Amino acid sequence: MHVPRHVEVLVEEQVRRWELSRQSRKAQAAVRAEPWPVITVSREFGSRGAALGERIAQRLGFGFWDQELVHEVAQRTGLRETLVASLDEHVRSRLDDLVASIFTGPDATAAEYVRHVGRVVHTLEQHGSAVVIGRGAQFIVKPESALRVRVVCPLDDRVRGYATREGLNEADARSRVEDVERDRRAFYRRHFDTDVADPAHYDLLVNTGSLSLDAAADVVVAAYKAKLGRLPDGAGTPTA
Repeated sequence: MHVPRHVEVLVEEQVRRWELSRQSRKAQAAVRAEPWPVITVSREFGSRGAALGERIAQRLGFGFWDQELVHEVAQRTGLRETLVASLDEHVRSRLDDLVASIFTGPDATAAEYVRHVGRVVHTLEQHGSAVVIGRGAQFIVKPESALRVRVVCPLDDRVRGYATREGLNEADARSRVEDVERDRRAFYRRHFDTDVADPAHYDLLVNTGSLSLDAAADVVVAAYKAKLGRLPDGAGTPTA
């Protein structure tokens, strides 16, 4: 039986629409399945970078990896969390590493710690939807598929804020801030062969001396969307 031409055209058009609809649904599913890129937050000591990172994670509905990362590394290495925390961003000499390896095993050395951190950060990067604080994550993730943030603040502001939060006098607070900052820079120089304060390593620098944490979070969320082209549904609204 001969099918009229206009019927054939209608059928072909309907098939094309079905195919386009199928492809559209497949593309949407692929977008939904793609992990949300991670955000790394490097910070000057006393700049409240971790507090900002937690606020960003809440805004985006992401996981927050600060002490959680220390816990995960401790689980993977079988070491005490207090020991892992003591290795975090603190430079140690090769003699210190040798002594540590004698008493606690080779996994306790700072170099091995950095390798374990790298494995955890790569896992977080693959799964996405995470804000990672410090630990050199900005040097581990792929720069094109993450937002790398550096949080800064004038030294005097950091000293006053740290003194208030820790109940210290300003002289002791200044000594602590400067010591930790020097230690961190040495850590990154030794293990990543780079200057952690170099702005070229980051997509965005945020000054918490001139911006509130809420305002700084707004800036980071906007930068995330600007660089990566999208935001999770409902993201960007300040939490109560």
